[in-house]
Parts: sequence; structure tokens; C-alpha cells
Amino acid sequence: MGNSLSRRVGNLLLGQDKRQRVRATQSLLTLLLDLLLAAIAGVGVWLGVLEGRLALLWAVLCLGGVLGFYGMVRSGLNLRFKSDPALTLPQGVFSVFTTVGAYLMCGPVRGASMLALAVTLIFGMFALRLRQLVGLSLFAVLLLGLAMAVAHSQWPQRYPAAEEVMHFLLMAVLLPSIALLAGQLSRLRHKLRQHSVELEQALEKNRQLAIRDELTGLYNRRHALELMQHEVSRAERSGRSLCLAVIDIDHFKRVNDQHGHGQGDEVLRAFAACAVAALRDTDTLGRWGGEEFIVMLPETETHAAAAVVARVHRALAGVRFEAIDPALRVSFSAGIAVFEPGEALAACIERADQAMYAAKQGGRDRSVVAARTAARLRPVAARLQAVPSSAP
Repeated sequence: MGNSLSRRVGNLLLGQDKRQRVRATQSLLTLLLDLLLAAIAGVGVWLGVLEGRLALLWAVLCLGGVLGFYGMVRSGLNLRFKSDPALTLPQGVFSVFTTVGAYLMCGPVRGASMLALAVTLIFGMFALRLRQLVGLSLFAVLLLGLAMAVAHSQWPQRYPAAEEVMHFLLMAVLLPSIALLAGQLSRLRHKLRQHSVELEQALEKNRQLAIRDELTGLYNRRHALELMQHEVSRAERSGRSLCLAVIDIDHFKRVNDQHGHGQGDEVLRAFAACAVAALRDTDTLGRWGGEEFIVMLPETETHAAAAVVARVHRALAGVRFEAIDPALRVSFSAGIAVFEPGEALAACIERADQAMYAAKQGGRDRSVVAARTAARLRPVAARLQAVPSSAP
């Protein structure tokens, strides 16, 4: 109950999109910081060092602005700013304005308010680049200098020239220095992020190389076995049917002998692409070895499996190999076996393999379903529409 409530509250405040949640969280953290600063301003009013109306106006301005940025994130309006969806730079500029306002408001304790400018630059480090950070720091120095000059001209007793000059020089040195350091850290952070992305891509490439056949892009034998073993376990738990089909390209050796192994590779790639397009989304095709392939058909009875394989037969019959030989037609023989409860995966594959050989012996270009016992095989699809073979 507690976890469910906290999840609902979290989704309400932060949303469900992962990146937007991070941005909304940052906005709420900024809101919390401004609430604390507003509370400190309230203490200053209570101690008599700040004027109540100015402190209230400043607090309303700060909190209203932060709530506005939070509202943009929650509504998704921030996504219109493609280059800076976190709104880091606009929030930085707003923070500079409010900090300069705090400097004018704080009077005798105004020096402490300048620390907020450093905090603004540190926050910007997580999203802004070096040039943006330096630009933001120079903008802060210029705006602060202008505010100091105006304050001294209007209230020279409260803002003595010597103090304002010292404050300005201090900020003119510190803020660009902090921006440079923050920019270096930001650059390092971007490099680490890029390296992380490249590492993830390399790991994914290696993972694909480990599970994919390099020639056809299909799952290789080892990974296909892992997937089949997983599906066998699921079929045994659920009691639903699972069919396997072993496929062998007919007369493939003659293709290699007559046209070369490079053209034979093209035939294998063409078959893989054709079969994947003809199979269902739930089916899995893997390269078993050489010109042999294996298909896993989950939650499928033998008649439905035979219909799916027949669709692959028809699709392959329409494939033309003009670049190799306009007269070349490619077909395959297939053996289909339904997994029996308690049966070893290897035994089911063996029955499908034997059924495939029966299809070869029956004239090729057909599918045969293995009977429940390996002693008897029965054809379920007579020879499809006559398909020219590469055999002489």
C-alpha cells in the first residue's frame, strides 16, 4: 500500500518518462533551495536587517519563477527546446537576476548573497558547455556591476563606493574562474558520457557477434539452442504446443559448385531474408550450420506449423537470383516435430531432422511432420506447386 501510494505520488509530481523525471526532480530541488533562502530572508526580516516588503517581493519572484520552470517540464513544453530541454541556461539567467535582486535587497549582509552566483554556475556544470558557462559568468559580473553602480548612485550611504568596488572586483575574478573550472568538469563529464555510450555500443556489438551468425544475421546455433531450451521450459510449464522445424536448402552443393561459394553465400542470405519476412513475429529462425536452418514456433500445433513453413516455401519460390543465374530457383526440404512433454530437446530436434531427411527422400521441396514416435513419418504437405530446382 505504501509503495503504491509513493509510486502514484512520484508519478504525479515527476511524470513517468525517465528523462523528464530527472528534469522535474532538479526543478523541485531548486524550489526547495529557494524555499530555504526565502526562510532565511524571513529570519533577516525578523532580525531587522531586511525590509519585509522587499523580502516578500523577492521570495514571490524566486518561487514563482522556479514553479514556472517546473510547470514547463511537467507539461512537456520544455521539449520544444531541442538543444536544452532541461532549460539550464534560461534557469541560470533567471537565477542571476534573482541573485542580483537579493544583493540589492540584503543591504548590510549583501555580500553573502553573491555566493548564490557560484551555486548557479555549479548547477550549470551538469548541462552547459564551457562557452555557455563563461558567457553566463560574464553576464552575471556585468549585471552585478550595473546594479552596484545604480545602487551607489541612488543610496551612496548604504552602498559605499569602496565596498562596491571591492565586491565587484571579487566577483569579476571569482565568477569567471569558477566558470572555467566548472566548464572543464563539464567537458570531462561529456567525454565520460561519450565514452560510456561508445562502450555500451561496443558491448552490444560484441553481444550481437556472440549470438548472431555473421553471414545471415540470424541467431547462431549456440544462441538458438539457448532460446529453444528456454521455450521448452515454458512449454512444459504452460502445457502449450511447441514445434521445431529443421530446414535444408535443396541441392546447395551444386549451387556452390556451379556458381562459386560467394554466390552460395548470397543464396543463404536471400533465403534468410525471405524466411524472416514470411515467418510470424513469434517465430524464431536460426542458422543451424552450413545450409541448414532451424525454426522455433511457440504455441503452435503441427498443422499450423506446416502452414507457416508452407508460406516460406511459397515466398522462396518467388525469389529470383538474376545477378547469379536467371534460371536459378532455390527450394528447401523441412522436417517438423512437435515437442512432447518430458522429451529432451535434442530428441525433438533429432525427430525433426529425420523428418527433413524423409522430405529429401520424398522428392525435396516439401515438408514432412514427424510422427509422435520416430518409427513413422507422415507427409503433411505434398509437393508444392512445381518449383524449378537448380538440379539438372
